[in-house]
Amino acid sequence: MNTSDECRALAANYRLRAAGDAVSLRRAAVLRNIAKSLAALASQYEILESIIAEEKP
Repeated sequence: MNTSDECRALAANYRLRAAGDAVSLRRAAVLRNIAKSLAALASQYEILESIIAEEKP
């Protein structure tokens, strides 16, 4: 996982899995938490990309 787009795609996948009919409430909660973590990581990647772009000579 190297880009914000990859993280967001994974987060979307985990959200879909959490919404499945055969998923227990406990599993759905963990899947949603993973999705939130991946979305946060995507934001961090975007911030890092912005900093790198600003610091280029």
